[in-house]
Amino acid sequence: MDEILKVKADDLCKKICSGEIKSLDVVKAYVARIKRTNSKVGAFLKLNEKKSLEQAACSDRKIESGEKCDFLEGIPIGIKDNIMIKGESMTSASKYLENYVSPYDATVIEKLKSASAIFIGRTNMDEFAMGGSTETSAYLKTANPWNVEYIAGGSSGGSAVAVSAGMVPFALGSDTGGSVRQPASFCGVVGYKPSYGLISRYGVCALASSFDQIGTFSKDVRGSALLASVMIGKDYRDSVCEPIEQINYVNYIDDDSNLKMLKNVKIGIPKQLFNYRMDTEISENFNKAVNKLRFLGAEIIEIDIPSYKYVPALYKVIMCAEVSANIATFDGLRYGYRSQNAKNLNDEYAKSRAESLGYEVKKRILFGTYVLGAKNYHRCYNQALKVRTLLINQITDAYRKCDFIFSPATLQVSVKFGETLLEECDIFLIVANLTGLPGITVPSGFTNSDMPVGVHFMGSRFSDVKLFQIANAFEKISDFDVNKYPEL
Repeated sequence: MDEILKVKADDLCKKICSGEIKSLDVVKAYVARIKRTNSKVGAFLKLNEKKSLEQAACSDRKIESGEKCDFLEGIPIGIKDNIMIKGESMTSASKYLENYVSPYDATVIEKLKSASAIFIGRTNMDEFAMGGSTETSAYLKTANPWNVEYIAGGSSGGSAVAVSAGMVPFALGSDTGGSVRQPASFCGVVGYKPSYGLISRYGVCALASSFDQIGTFSKDVRGSALLASVMIGKDYRDSVCEPIEQINYVNYIDDDSNLKMLKNVKIGIPKQLFNYRMDTEISENFNKAVNKLRFLGAEIIEIDIPSYKYVPALYKVIMCAEVSANIATFDGLRYGYRSQNAKNLNDEYAKSRAESLGYEVKKRILFGTYVLGAKNYHRCYNQALKVRTLLINQITDAYRKCDFIFSPATLQVSVKFGETLLEECDIFLIVANLTGLPGITVPSGFTNSDMPVGVHFMGSRFSDVKLFQIANAFEKISDFDVNKYPEL
């Protein structure tokens, strides 16, 4: 593997800006890696080779002339295919949007452009981000680079694989119910979901608006902190985006200081964790992680959150209801796929969706329409909202006793294509979306069959700085070698 591809994102920025490495050489190395490996794993739907090389050359000329180097100058990034880039296609991995061209930039894209990042290509995903394996894409399946017979996770599987396989230094995804953090755990990379309202969602194809957040993938915690630092901040076009001041999270990451911080940290472990079936190797790995944290001075506390048992049902009801509302704009008339077999207006709506949408999308639309119906609204949807509030209150009470909630990232390791994950597999990831809290998965080791496993830290709202610090501290004591790459 080319040595340039093993340079971490943060170091890559410094080396490009100092002139030690040319951005053009970096982009060429990553393009070659993508071309060499993408047929094996299916991480990318589209590669922007020509434009990326032009942008890299521009960055090099800028640096040679002595101009100020931007925050992500000349760094290539993979972009999940549900985030708009003006003038480029955005399909959300669906036949419905296969000819759609974005008329404007998403806010995160605007900010990354201002930082002089390079968008090297579009990563694969589950169709409209509906799925947990990246098998529902209308175009291709994404394989886990550690064993191509296994799933990558989803819905942001393409981005996770791109980083894991060394095809990009970092990538963007969207996280609705663990859609960044679950594939990150399966593929052995860091996956970060910010506090709800920290990063604008404007220009992102919506799945479930009260859950959705833009998230990051990187080989190490510092890389995710670097990428997140560019994207946070108020955006008047996203009504839930908070007026947070720009923060450089990397400035708060110091290996020695963060390790010392463990002596003053209280880490809560939900007693409900042991109510669920867990793969033996995940359980063993998690117990080792807890013991390491305890050995370095962290206080481990058991917390009781009875509403965890409602999480799968809560997520399904509320998410599908919001899916039903958001997908209502896909009518076959304004944009996207339009059926040629319709006889009247209602037929146009029905056939445009029937011919272009996959099974998983249709299933969620139908269930969402059902729970929002006149007979079921109060019995299903409204009741779910009340229980969601109960869960938020119980989580808030738990943070009076601890600083972070700690759990395995998933209760299962990755499964083979065609096999089904248990409904509660990523229950402890979903909680962060239901409550609007920040979460981060960090690789913690390998199974006997060399498949990655990870752990998950969840912080209180807008405690993202501290979340990066605890994740960085754990990264230094974990059994996972961040310099190890899968052989492809």
